[in-house]
Amino acid sequence: MKLLKPSKQLIKIFLKNIAFLGLIVFTVWFITCLPEKLFSDPASTVLLDKDGVLLGAKIASDGQWRFSPADNIPSKFEICIIQFEDRTFYGHYGISIKGIGRAMVQNFKMNKVVSGGSTITMQLARIMRRNPTRTIREKLLEMIIAARLEIRFSKKDILNYYSSNAPFGNNVVGLEAASWRYFGRASNSLSWAENAALAVLPNAPGLIYPGKNHQRLLEKRNRLLKRLNDIQIIDETTYRLALSEPLPDKPLHLPQAAPHLLEKFIKEGYKGKTIISSIDYNIQLKAILQLQTHSELLQENKIFNGAIMITSVKTGEVLAYAGNTISTGNEHSSDVDCIAAPRSTGSILKPFLYAKSLEDGIITPTMLLTDIPTQFGSFSPKNFSLQYDGAVPANQALSRSLNIPMVRLLNEYGLEKFYRDLKSYGISTLSKPAQHYGLSLILGGAEAKLYDLNMAYTQMAQDLEFGESFPLAFQLKTNEKNNITVHNKRRMVPKTNRGAIYSTFEAMVEVNRPEDDGNWKAFASAQKIAWKTGTSFGFRDAWAIGITPDYVISVWIGNADGEGRPGLTGVKAAAPLLFDMFSQLPKSSAWFNSPKEELCKIMICKESGQRISGLCENAVNILLPKTCMNTTACPYHQLVHLTKDGKHRVDSECESVYNMKNAAWFVLPPLIEKYYKTNHPNYRVLPDFKPECLAKISDRAFALLYPKPNSKIYVPVEIDGKIGRTVFEAAHRNINTKIYWHLDDDYIGETKEIHQLALNPSVGKHKLMLVDENGISVMVKFEVMGKEN
Repeated sequence: MKLLKPSKQLIKIFLKNIAFLGLIVFTVWFITCLPEKLFSDPASTVLLDKDGVLLGAKIASDGQWRFSPADNIPSKFEICIIQFEDRTFYGHYGISIKGIGRAMVQNFKMNKVVSGGSTITMQLARIMRRNPTRTIREKLLEMIIAARLEIRFSKKDILNYYSSNAPFGNNVVGLEAASWRYFGRASNSLSWAENAALAVLPNAPGLIYPGKNHQRLLEKRNRLLKRLNDIQIIDETTYRLALSEPLPDKPLHLPQAAPHLLEKFIKEGYKGKTIISSIDYNIQLKAILQLQTHSELLQENKIFNGAIMITSVKTGEVLAYAGNTISTGNEHSSDVDCIAAPRSTGSILKPFLYAKSLEDGIITPTMLLTDIPTQFGSFSPKNFSLQYDGAVPANQALSRSLNIPMVRLLNEYGLEKFYRDLKSYGISTLSKPAQHYGLSLILGGAEAKLYDLNMAYTQMAQDLEFGESFPLAFQLKTNEKNNITVHNKRRMVPKTNRGAIYSTFEAMVEVNRPEDDGNWKAFASAQKIAWKTGTSFGFRDAWAIGITPDYVISVWIGNADGEGRPGLTGVKAAAPLLFDMFSQLPKSSAWFNSPKEELCKIMICKESGQRISGLCENAVNILLPKTCMNTTACPYHQLVHLTKDGKHRVDSECESVYNMKNAAWFVLPPLIEKYYKTNHPNYRVLPDFKPECLAKISDRAFALLYPKPNSKIYVPVEIDGKIGRTVFEAAHRNINTKIYWHLDDDYIGETKEIHQLALNPSVGKHKLMLVDENGISVMVKFEVMGKEN
């Protein structure tokens, strides 16, 4: 069978269809040849301060210094790169026929490739494709892709992409990374000479960069400067000055002004991002310098670590974050972020308890708190000085950081309630139930992070200053696409009554400063600061936190491995750094405004510091939180009957009422009085009873019903296996008389009307002494034999 030969007409139609199909395929490819994201290379993690100053950076995972693209490039660099690489950049559509022709002529004359004729857009296309081997095919592909780039992006965008992803020699990619690596500054602060030096690097990044082929780099830079002078971009004076500027000899180390904060962001998932933080570079440097200065002194005592955090009360922004000393090396764990490390709190939580007790109407600032030997079960707190005042005003108990009054106050306020208060303030390390910590919670029985403490005190200051507070902010809003933004939301309801906070800060202003440092006294008159120190058990942690209307500064000093050192106390190790840091900051112009709506004038008994009773003769009218109206009236002033000469006490059974005189007397319980009168020589002890009266009173006094003298007793074990309590009981003939109970010379409580106390003394011998308010005492010795079901 004979095949039919296709006609010329059919061949033409076929070829047209093939061409049309090819055009469609090319068009589709042309439209889709660009990826959605031009570059997916890993970026360095970059941390900037609030003004864009570089605080630190970590190299990208591929070993390149590559910063995230900026929205704009400096005008000086734009001029330099265009004049050096592509003078007709704003006049072509990705391909410069004139440039390609010039390159072909130059290559033909030299008989080798000396010029590629590529536009900046074509170079961007080449960088996108990972710099493939130079061939005619690749050059054509670059031209096509460049044309597509010109359609999709503006000239500014193309220039930004190129500047951010071009190689600048060594392992430096992008203008911003190059600016910091070679000149130690941001690109927008570089001179004409520095911009010119950077502009010539992408042309041959493997051959020329600071530290390699210095002379050739200098010649290329100077030729570009001459070009700028020739076309009158820069004048003659600027040109001469630019020529005299030296080139860097080698890449510089990037700043490491906040290494622990940088690592914090990386761990929180911000790896490869550029973060504009709230850190103030100048304050951060001052914090680092002060920390290092003090660290050098403390190292003589083998104390190697420390941390400082500073926040703004006005904005809640973190202004400085020095997570550790950096000169001690890895041998002493300088890489540990001590701001985020849980450490024993010592006494640093006491102001929160004081404020909450004021808020609850349990105390007034001047109210006497008991300070005598005390025991709660097996827990026997001691003051740091191992001395006792008997009774001390609440504000002094705080300012002097006395342990026993604060433990007793916590017991009265409620352990569970205070535990919840701390959690509401953001203390995140309380992972166990309140009973696990017990009353030692107020003395360092729990751990806290410096960050959490700083946040809590900042919120207290904000509550007082604004009536609201908001979480701390590390980052500020930015328009850069790859930056992370965190907004801090205000919380409209204060966590603590503003009047209570104000009174707390007033008490903290009075914290005693070291007597052996005259500089502290001079500084005390320069600025009002509420501050508190803390020292953990075993001298492992030293804390100091200071508050003004502008700043909260928090300091921790110690060893990251937990080793304790003699003299590692809040006052000696942390407080000097705190006040030196305050001296580096602008002084607050005024103190916190008193919250008048939360305060009122209250008549207070001068001796007891409590609301006056009918027997208080010396009263003062002072401005206190309104909640202090809920406190009890003074219980210490009693009406006593005296002989006419006032030398003895009497009652109606031993003295005629006509021979008595009545007087209001400030009377403390016997054990409290024992210590109080030592420190208060003006305290008047009650006169003794007349001998004939004392005999009658003794006869009608009281008896201890259980335990009996020299008895042996058992403390039971409950059904759940926990140690139970035994009820000790006494009887008094005058039902309204108070009895004060003391076990082994420790005051354990008082009773009235029903004289019973449930106790669980330890196994062994004990002494129980009861003293009534008339000074009559009963004492028995007994022995606990053990526990029985």
